[in-house]
This record gives sequence, structure tokens and C-alpha cells, in this order.
Amino acid sequence: MDKPWILLTNDDSVDSPILIPLMRALRDVAPVKVVVPAMECSWTSKIMSRFDELDVVYKEVEGETVVTLSGYPADCANAGIFSIFHSRPSLVVSGINMGDNAGLAYFLSSGTVGAAVESHLAGVPALALSQRFDSEDYNCWRNERRLTDEIQKNLSSSVEVARQIVAEVWSRGLPIDSDLMTINMPPKVDVNTPRKFCPIARTSYGAFFGNVSDFHKIQYGHVGMPEVTDNLVESDTMALSRGEIAMSPIRFSPYIPPSDDDRVRFEKVPT
Repeated sequence: MDKPWILLTNDDSVDSPILIPLMRALRDVAPVKVVVPAMECSWTSKIMSRFDELDVVYKEVEGETVVTLSGYPADCANAGIFSIFHSRPSLVVSGINMGDNAGLAYFLSSGTVGAAVESHLAGVPALALSQRFDSEDYNCWRNERRLTDEIQKNLSSSVEVARQIVAEVWSRGLPIDSDLMTINMPPKVDVNTPRKFCPIARTSYGAFFGNVSDFHKIQYGHVGMPEVTDNLVESDTMALSRGEIAMSPIRFSPYIPPSDDDRVRFEKVPT
């Protein structure tokens, strides 16, 4: 019988520069197995490949064996839990994402978070880890797949912070009454960076697309960060702006008990 183990996944694919360092760091906590998308799958939320046959490929990356799947992050979580290995993981770690997922707009769009949500639905505790980068550093990675000196300098610190948080969850579980936890790290982080529990800010992309062209097409045209649309005193976006690590335990309770007035309005039988 296998010892309890951690499933590591992401949405940045096997090409993520954080994947192997994080895999090795998490081995200090428990055995680690990796299932990641074969291609980058950012902005895919919890989409799954219901009608597709997926390729399962075992790869050697920097001397480590990882599994790639020709699907989405949520596919990787589900297949890693149920289909690829002989036993199920005790914890799923998704990330560290190259870019933050703070605010509701990013949270609901994120493939990193989507993998954690799928893990929760499968009955496995999960963490979604992401890190914000300064614009120049992020664009360098996004457009050139090259890490700036600043990212390289912070990489080991980001991994160590992630290892510490995972170790705490492994030892004593997620925060009470939470189904998963999403964690967003600021651009500069180390083991002494303040960590704050905070709710997810309600954010909106606003106009996500540009104007309709003469050829009846529209394309992505959003510039900048999503707009905060609530007045929370504390939130994940505010914590990040202060250089803190934002930790948001999530509990899925889709049902809101209706008021007596709403029962009268909606449950009445038409006459």
C-alpha cells in the first residue's frame, strides 16, 4: 500500500520554471507525484475534456519523472486522483502559477484554481498557489518565456514559502470549515513576509474585448488589472498591494436560504 502522497499540478504546463523546484521542495513534506497539462492552459477555469481522448505521457524533466496530459488543469487533477496512479493522493497542490489570481474575476477564470476546485469535488483537500510579478517581469515570461534576474532571485523564496504552507496543511489540515484555500504571493516574498487571511475582492474585467471590427470580429483588448467593485476593508487584492501574502480559505455553499418575502414571491403557485 502506498504511503500518503501529494499530487502536484498547475496550468502553466511542464514548461513552468517553478514545477521541478517545487516538486523537490515538497518531498520534504511527503512523496510527490506530478500530473500537468502538456501545453499551457491559463484562463481555462474548471473546463474538462468530456468528449476527448487524452494522451498520457511520462516525461523526464531535469532528471525527474512527470506525467503530462493533453487536457486541462481540472483534467489533470481528476486523472491524477482517480485514473493514473494506484492510490489516491491525500492533498492536491496546484501551482505555483506564474501570475496572481487575486480578485473574483481572476479566481473564477484561473486554471490553477480550477484544478483545486476539481480536487475538492473529488473529495481531496487542495491548495491553489499563485504569485504576482511586476509588469516587466511578467511580460518577459509571458512573451519570451524568459525569466528576469528578479524572478530568478525570488524563485527559491517563493518555493520555500509554498513548502511551509503545504507542510502546515499536511500536518493539521486546511483552515476549519474550508473546502480549499487559494494563496497569492506578492512579487517580492521571503519566509518573513507577512501572511494575512482575507476575503476575495469582488472584481470585474469591465470591457474585456475591443470594438467590433469591419470584419465583424472582436478580440481581447483588456488592459491593466480587473477593477475592484466592492468596498471591503480587507481583501486579497489589498493584501497583495501591501506586499503581503494573501490567504483565502474557500467554502462552497451555493445555496442561500431565502427570506420569507422571497418564499412568498417565488414559491407561490400561479393561479
